[in-house]
Amino acid sequence: MQALARAVSKHRRIGVAATCILVAHGSIRITRGHLLMLAGSDQTDCRNRGTDPWRMLTPMSEPDAVRGGTGRNASTLELFFDLVYVFAITQVVALIHGDPTVAGFARGAFLLALLWWTWSIYTWTTNWTGTDGAPVRLFLLAAMGATLLMALEVPDAFGDGSVWFGITYFAVRMLAAGFYWVASKNYPTQRTAFFTFFPLSFLAALLIMVGGFLAAPWLGILWIAGAGIDVFSAINAGKGTWAIDAKHFAERNGLFVIIALGESIVGIGLAAANVPRDLVHLVGLGLMFVVAGALWWSYFDKAAPFVELVFVHRTGQARGRFARDAYSILHYPIIVGIVFFAVAAEEVVAHPDAPLSKPVAFAMALGVALVLVSIVASVFRLIPRIFWLRVATGSGLLLLFWLATGISGVTAAATVVAVLVIELTWEHLHQWRDAPLPASEKQDD
Repeated sequence: MQALARAVSKHRRIGVAATCILVAHGSIRITRGHLLMLAGSDQTDCRNRGTDPWRMLTPMSEPDAVRGGTGRNASTLELFFDLVYVFAITQVVALIHGDPTVAGFARGAFLLALLWWTWSIYTWTTNWTGTDGAPVRLFLLAAMGATLLMALEVPDAFGDGSVWFGITYFAVRMLAAGFYWVASKNYPTQRTAFFTFFPLSFLAALLIMVGGFLAAPWLGILWIAGAGIDVFSAINAGKGTWAIDAKHFAERNGLFVIIALGESIVGIGLAAANVPRDLVHLVGLGLMFVVAGALWWSYFDKAAPFVELVFVHRTGQARGRFARDAYSILHYPIIVGIVFFAVAAEEVVAHPDAPLSKPVAFAMALGVALVLVSIVASVFRLIPRIFWLRVATGSGLLLLFWLATGISGVTAAATVVAVLVIELTWEHLHQWRDAPLPASEKQDD
């Protein structure tokens, strides 16, 4: 495991660059539609913005907020902004590789929560303001710089890097809050919504920063308290009427899932680059690639389009609450699951015939289970239906890997592949085709 950690560390910059290329390639497809939209939207936006340069930050008017936005695509600047989170996730994986124990996985999951929350806040902000105009672009670039500094400290966030991590985390959070405050000055509905979230959010970020100056156990106590307060701030934010472009919001969250999956592909490839090209290593590589593809399929084939279909029909406060629950909250365990799988996958590819440690083996099962069950929860947030086969699949994998001892990497991978292929095949043929829409969505259609 230590040799793998050294190899991963040595090639980590290559992995980040490769993932950036993957994301940038996706931006070519996305931005074509965005460019086609500009010709029909510029005149209306200019009339709404007036001559005040700060109004260039808010292309979605109050009536648009009620209807739920204009259906724009992610911009190239937003994709560029995401690249700093590619690096941040890479740093979390490096942290877990350095301590592949239960405690190491727990620390990684907690830091992912903090990183995910900052990304979500910026996604909520730019979903409303858009990214046109110099002010918003300068703001996002400044936020990228602060996030990069924060990500640098992730591997040592619970040690000597805690002070700098806490300071930069607070700076990232306050940049977003200040920007939303300025952008909403001419929009009372958004200013009111902002105050349902900001007071508790400020307290949470402050606790994270203060905790960074303290030693254990107070560091952990304040950080956990801050994360808990953030959840309460999100719940309280449901009282506001947030301006949300549903299509853009769903796309942005899906792109973050792609970032996490990209880390798994890059990690698998880097691990494979340092092993012999014999049969057992090629089998391990192939099996892990199939699992990564199955995780993509489980999210993007039917679930994500279905959730987005219902999301675009929600309006007013219901839309904001759904965005909070189905995306900002329930997508977090999806990201954690993919990252846990990525860590285990690298170990399997590097040592396919060696027994997996208990934490790594269970992390593989837990990662897959988190993805499957969290998607079920997101759908259940829409309709009173539970896809029990996914729940049973995730639970069965957890039980199996909890009881198994000394299982080899390739055996564990083959087991996960077999279970996922059976579950997804059955689901594709039988379950999604008759998934009902809620009555309100049918009427809106």
